[in-house]
Amino acid sequence: MSAFSKFRAFLSRLPKRAVIVAAAALVIGILGIHWLTRPSASSSAQDTGTAHVSVATVASLSSATSSLPVTGVVTSVSQATVLAQTSGEIVSLRHSLGDRVAAGTVIAEFSNGAQRANVLQAQGAYEAAQAELASALNAGGTGSSISLTQAQQGVQNTKNALQNALQSTYAALDDAVHAKADQLFSNPNTSSVQIILTVPDNQLVSQLLQERIQLQSIFGTLLPYTKDSASASLDAHSTDMITAVGTITQFLNNLATAVNETPPSQNASSATLTGYAASLSAAHTEVTVALSSLIAAKSAYDTALSASQTAVNAATNGAPNSIALAEAQVKQALGAYNAARSNLENTIIRSPVDGVIVSLPITQGDYVSAFSPVAIVSNPHVLYVDTSVTSSDARTLAVGNQALINGSTSGDITFIAPALNPLTGKIEVKIGIPGSTTSLVDGETVSVVLDRTLPAPNTPGVRIPLALSIPIAAVKMTPSGAIVFTVSTSSAVVAHAVTLGAITGDTVAILSGVTPDQYIVTDARGLANGQTVIVNTP
Repeated sequence: MSAFSKFRAFLSRLPKRAVIVAAAALVIGILGIHWLTRPSASSSAQDTGTAHVSVATVASLSSATSSLPVTGVVTSVSQATVLAQTSGEIVSLRHSLGDRVAAGTVIAEFSNGAQRANVLQAQGAYEAAQAELASALNAGGTGSSISLTQAQQGVQNTKNALQNALQSTYAALDDAVHAKADQLFSNPNTSSVQIILTVPDNQLVSQLLQERIQLQSIFGTLLPYTKDSASASLDAHSTDMITAVGTITQFLNNLATAVNETPPSQNASSATLTGYAASLSAAHTEVTVALSSLIAAKSAYDTALSASQTAVNAATNGAPNSIALAEAQVKQALGAYNAARSNLENTIIRSPVDGVIVSLPITQGDYVSAFSPVAIVSNPHVLYVDTSVTSSDARTLAVGNQALINGSTSGDITFIAPALNPLTGKIEVKIGIPGSTTSLVDGETVSVVLDRTLPAPNTPGVRIPLALSIPIAAVKMTPSGAIVFTVSTSSAVVAHAVTLGAITGDTVAILSGVTPDQYIVTDARGLANGQTVIVNTP
């Protein structure tokens, strides 16, 4: 029997009244389901094509980008980095990290015995030239022959001294290179010379090998000078020898740098490297002293030649010429004296500004290369914050905008660089601190929030974004350009052409076409000009 037949038999056995009740219940159930599943009024509205939109002012949409968080470094307005003007050993350190110093205060000194000797010798030569000028001014016929004889004898004496100085300088150079420096090389006198240290700077190694090969020809040129006593050659020989000293000094400096950069290893222990450094320091001092003696001897010889010529002029009644020559000699001696004083000053490290020593990477006994940083002096009471921003962010900032440093210290933007820094690829921004700076420390890294708003005109206490920016979703691109929508009183959207700027994240800058207080549709996707919409209420 089928299921339907069984169900009909079951109904036939029920009372008629029960069947009627069951049928009524079935009808009511069907109507209830229809009522619960009927379309809502809002669905009916959507089915008719009326879109729901939200609107907001352009200023409120820009408020999310009204501040720019960056990281900056606290810097002193008055700060100077002091560089070594020469190379050598630090023999005196008069101040420590944190000391307050005035401008011109001596912080440290290099080994400068030779430079001080040069100053004394140059001073003596200057005073001798002044005496010669006074003698020329007072010279007469009496005693002229005696002055000439004395002058000629002075030439001979200083000539002998200069010849001895040339020999002594050659000996010092020979000892500095062949006895002290060559212990760091294998095959030093050949073109296959190699350095025995493991120096990480390959370019420095290549330079040292080239310099060592060059020194072979230099020594071959200098050796005959020690045996040539001809007066006509002394000046040229002296000049060549002084030039050679400069070349060898640079070689010794580079070699000392290579030793300092070499890490201790099984082949070169720390003690071995320290011994090499000490030997090179001694070689440098030896060469410097020899150069000082050579310069002094040449200066004395030049002075004697000038004095001899002055005496000759005086003996032959050439007083005017004698005076002119003596005056020229005074100027020459004064120039040498000033040069010697300048060389001495280069060995003295002075503070260029008033402030506190905030960096002092040297200690007494260190060997320091020329142009290495030896100190930083800063005024800790006048500070500013230095930071950098992207070029697009820079266009949203203006000098005078407010800034908040570390969440508590107020500042103002005082400078925005007009171009990118080629090293960082960003725009430098400086933040002045008009109030107290006691919570900040020179050199520390701080968090900064830059305000990208400006005071609203004629509305005290209200600020508007410097650069208006809205979500990209609020902009619709059309064949004729970008547009945003407003909603008219008749609930229709109205298109407004806008000019777009830079895109930052999910926002885009609006250069023209809207005002900060204008209400626009926040999501323009799918809308068309003139379309009727329903504005969502908050």
